[in-house]
Amino acid sequence: LPISDFSAFACTRRGQQAMAPVEDLVAQAPRPTGGSSKDVEEWANEVDEVTSQIRGIIDGTITDFDAFDHKLALKERAKRIREEEAQARKERFFRNGVEGKGEGQKYKWWCKRCFVEYFIDLPENKCTRCQQSDLMMTQQERRDELMGKLEVFKEDKARHQWRKDKWSRWKKSQALLGRSRNINYKAWEYWEPDTDSEDEGEPIVPRDNPEFQAMEADLKQRKHKQSEKAKTAEKCRERGNQCMKEGDYVGAIEHYDEGLEYRRDSKALWTNKALAEIKVFRWHDAITSCNKVIEYSEIFEEGFTKSADSCFKAFIRRAMALRALHKWEEALNDIEDALKLFPRDREARDLRDKTAAAVEEARQAKALQEGNTAPGVPGSDAAAKEDSGEKAKVIAEEVPTGPVRVEIEESDEEEEEVSKLLASSAQPGSVASLSKQEHAALLKALKGSEAERVLFCARKGGDTVVDQPKEDQWVGRKVNLKVEEVAEPSRLDGVLRDVERCCVLWKKRKPDASGRISLQDDEPEAKEADAYVSLMTPRLLTI
Repeated sequence: LPISDFSAFACTRRGQQAMAPVEDLVAQAPRPTGGSSKDVEEWANEVDEVTSQIRGIIDGTITDFDAFDHKLALKERAKRIREEEAQARKERFFRNGVEGKGEGQKYKWWCKRCFVEYFIDLPENKCTRCQQSDLMMTQQERRDELMGKLEVFKEDKARHQWRKDKWSRWKKSQALLGRSRNINYKAWEYWEPDTDSEDEGEPIVPRDNPEFQAMEADLKQRKHKQSEKAKTAEKCRERGNQCMKEGDYVGAIEHYDEGLEYRRDSKALWTNKALAEIKVFRWHDAITSCNKVIEYSEIFEEGFTKSADSCFKAFIRRAMALRALHKWEEALNDIEDALKLFPRDREARDLRDKTAAAVEEARQAKALQEGNTAPGVPGSDAAAKEDSGEKAKVIAEEVPTGPVRVEIEESDEEEEEVSKLLASSAQPGSVASLSKQEHAALLKALKGSEAERVLFCARKGGDTVVDQPKEDQWVGRKVNLKVEEVAEPSRLDGVLRDVERCCVLWKKRKPDASGRISLQDDEPEAKEADAYVSLMTPRLLTI
């Protein structure tokens, strides 16, 4: 009967005849046969639960049959979930197999690569762990293989026993003879170890020796110190990374240097330090930091693939530093090495294309500076001479010689006065040192000649001096760059310095977020700063 109708049925039966005791009903219920003790225990628990529920219905303690039905439904659902989980575990067990050497007879398949036994037939006869089928063996094939090894082992053991008996007999025969001062080397031919296997077991150490105990304690202490140093270096690296996020690059370098005092072989510390040094324009220091990583991997790891990520960062960051120093060919070599580790890196490929173009421009600039290119070719020495001749004509036309009377406007006169004022304090290579006519001639030359533009952007000198290695000297990927090898600044570098100065002076003359002005109007430098910005900004933008 449904649970909701059981109470009415019980009341009707109670008025007609006496109900049989609950214990008799439980005793007459069918019991599970052939099950495990767990199944019997579960069945007994269910019987006790049903007994208590029937008693509650008869006694009238269970009156809310909807809640009772809901509770039974929840229990039934929990039971189904447990059964489904058990079934899933069973399927997973058969699908993944168990680890073993294939020495039993209860499995069907055995994977020689993973050492896993399977009790069912697998799809496409593939191991579920390595997804391969070339080393799958049936139980019979594995048994035949083991039996073959067993026969070989028996033959080796019999041969060993024969040699061992021969050695013992020879020793007994030698004991009957007198001792001789001569060494009997024939004993080496008869000698045979006492054990059947080649394993010698654990080494015998003099544990009672005080010197050995002191040495063992020293080794443990050194290992503990090394572990503590590694933890301290990692904390320094984390502090340096936090400074990098906050923009404190100098502080980050200090933290990385502190970490390197505890652990010199940390590649992460060297590469992070190189990045921070690039941020503060310490190009030579960045190259030295990258050299450490590259040298360590090249010597101790026999290549760069074992620590590919660290070596990739070292090559790219050293290339960035070399690019800043206009060492284009060395930078291109580093980028090529980095792409060998990660060929699909988009930023590295873009940097390679830009560096390759810079290499060609540097070669063209060097040819123009040395005057070794063929005449008639654009950008050649002859073309440069023509450009210089045209430039001389322009200057000659615009700047007359001899005393002449020139009428100029008031604004031009003020500009000339400002230009003279700035020229007296201008640095070498600055645009502020040019007069109005010289600035116009420079613009015309840059617009009319590609060779002039290349020379304007090219730095002079600074070729890397490569020492010739000796015959027995090992040559690696380390870059030896001296400070005196840095090229002279180009004319474009002077323009960039002027741009940076304009930005600084303009910010000083403008109020900041709090409304404060760094350079007030009443200060003597304010007038010079305004004049510098007003005169130099249009000149720099045109260049």
